[in-house]
Amino acid sequence: MRKITLAILTLLLVSCSETKMLQLSLRKYNSSIAYLHDSPTLNCPRNKQVSVNIHNTPLDTVTSVSKLSSLVLPFIIFDYFDTQMKVKLGQSSIQEDYTDFFTGSLTDESKRSGCFSVTDQIPNDSVYTLDLTIDSCNTISKYRKNFTFMFLLIAYTYSYSESGSPAETNLQVSAKFSKGSSLIYEKKYSIKRTQPFINPSRWNSNKLRADFTTNMVEGLSLSTKECIEQIVADINTSLYGSARPVMQIEQAPGTANQVQEVLPVEEEQPTVTEKKSTPKDGSVKNQLRVGDNVKFYNFKLNNYQTGVVKEIKDETIIIEYVSFGKIKIEEVNKNEIKQL
Repeated sequence: MRKITLAILTLLLVSCSETKMLQLSLRKYNSSIAYLHDSPTLNCPRNKQVSVNIHNTPLDTVTSVSKLSSLVLPFIIFDYFDTQMKVKLGQSSIQEDYTDFFTGSLTDESKRSGCFSVTDQIPNDSVYTLDLTIDSCNTISKYRKNFTFMFLLIAYTYSYSESGSPAETNLQVSAKFSKGSSLIYEKKYSIKRTQPFINPSRWNSNKLRADFTTNMVEGLSLSTKECIEQIVADINTSLYGSARPVMQIEQAPGTANQVQEVLPVEEEQPTVTEKKSTPKDGSVKNQLRVGDNVKFYNFKLNNYQTGVVKEIKDETIIIEYVSFGKIKIEEVNKNEIKQL
């Protein structure tokens, strides 16, 4: 009976310092924050350079543990202890420096889904600049310890278990994309993700805590990947008007038609040499009707455009046409229209 009493008193004292013991234990485990390279690779020119700057260190230095709740029922023949703790991921649980990981992963992603290259060149008027501030980088999870002891006069029984919960990541990043002194876009990215914990309970506490730490790091890694993919897509859109620019490539005779993902750089397109012809007076005025297909020269695009007549006025015609996937309206002089 004396031994049992001493055991119960020991457990009571231990329950009061669970958070410190768990925090010291978790310091023994860390994990690599690898980046998952599964995005499609774009075949496009990457001659435009972007300098990336991260202006802060977002993570706490060490992984910390705090108590959420505790239940202690110390009776003579029945004792129950239950402690739930919150674990917040810190840099000490990650093998790589997180800021370096963010920059390196952005560089790797630009080589796959980006149509630009990341450079360490000092920013100037010819280099784009991406300034990032990581406003929030919190990955938390719950850890639970449970102990039950029952004394049955001539015998006793007990059970003990530890378990971990899914990791929840809240990542918020502020971005400013500019060239020289001209701001191109400014945006805040907010990523919230829950990483399931596949093995929530183990008898081997060392294995459990190692898996628990790895799961938190994986949750942060996947959240970072999602944020970086959004940033790369926005840079593509800012530079070229599309998150995934595509262009039909002319194939050699006898080869199958293929569509390769290539950036359509408008300033490098060949100049249209077709001359504008003016129809004879009355050839269009007297024949066109609403709904007819026509061809006209679009000075904004420096090219001929086809469209549909929507309205006929005295000297001009309202034409509806499609440009870059959007329906647009243009008012054109009748003498500048060719009927198809």
